[in-house]
Amino acid sequence: MATPATMTASDARRLSSLGHLAELLARIGHPRAAEVADLITLFAQSPERVRHRLDANDWWAGAGSLAAETMADNPGMSEAVWRREVRAFRELMIEIGEGLQAEGAANPGISSWLLAFNNWNASEV
Repeated sequence: MATPATMTASDARRLSSLGHLAELLARIGHPRAAEVADLITLFAQSPERVRHRLDANDWWAGAGSLAAETMADNPGMSEAVWRREVRAFRELMIEIGEGLQAEGAANPGISSWLLAFNNWNASEV
């Protein structure tokens, strides 16, 4: 069980990123907001299970993945707000993906998404 005393710096970053991602997904009305929030709760019991879930295909493998949801259509927000939310969504996915890669994540989709997210955010796409 993870406690503040046993939590690593990477665990703390991951937990923070997940918290911000859950909030963002809730703000934009995304159906996976509750799932991400549940991972925060699960983290206290099993950080390894959470790391395994984050490395899964439904996060990184093509169409239908959470990473692909960063390309979703605007649900009706002002264009400026939507662009800001998408950029933040990508930044959070970058944080999570880079953390996973640093720990030897196995999902082959992570590196492609990180490259795309960094390029899109740098060019303000």
